[in-house]
Amino acid sequence: MQNPVSFVLIHGHGVDASIWDSIYADLASTGPVLKPDFSRLTSHSSIEAYAEELAARLQDAAIDEVVLVGHSMGGYIALAFAERYPEQVRGLVLFHSTAYADDEDRKAQRKQLIETIRDQGGAQFIEKQLPKTVAPSYPAEQVQTLVDRFRSLPTDALVVGMGAIASRPDRTHVLCEATFPVLLVLGKEDQIISFEKTEKLADLSERITVAPVERAGHLSMVEQPDAARQILEDFRKQV
Repeated sequence: MQNPVSFVLIHGHGVDASIWDSIYADLASTGPVLKPDFSRLTSHSSIEAYAEELAARLQDAAIDEVVLVGHSMGGYIALAFAERYPEQVRGLVLFHSTAYADDEDRKAQRKQLIETIRDQGGAQFIEKQLPKTVAPSYPAEQVQTLVDRFRSLPTDALVVGMGAIASRPDRTHVLCEATFPVLLVLGKEDQIISFEKTEKLADLSERITVAPVERAGHLSMVEQPDAARQILEDFRKQV
């Protein structure tokens, strides 16, 4: 029987690798799982640079083939990796993420956010931004727990990460050309990534499927961990 392929869980902006903790142990019980942490890097000015960081870490770990699970910014990193190293990818999960680039309005908003982070510090950014990443019904005390966990992330790391996000290109062609299965995990109440718009990415290829998560915003691994874990375990069986 073939050994399970390694899952690589790539976290998004404004959180760190611990965002996966609620599903990591169960996933790791059925196969190898890595969760690299990029949250404190301050020298990576592009998504491509983060993808090369990932490639170097996989090489150091002697891992040649992976299923990439990219959350939000982590999805952008996964797409850039898949674009450059498609032969290493057995499957790709855009986990509350998208292949579209920012439009001009969104780029302008991110530029303003960068200035705000620089002026006010990372902690205030996390306090304002993180509550938007969960469904409106998510308990306020649990939101505060998340804020307290991530408010100490370095301001400089948040700034460079936001700049990399804003400058990323459209990578829908990666999905069109993919020779591996692609899964879109989308929160039905996501206030960051539009469910309706991102769902349309499935029209690009027969290899793309969609897994909606009810009562979840942008962090289903935290909001609905059982559903998120089951979706990923089912996907692992396909690859």
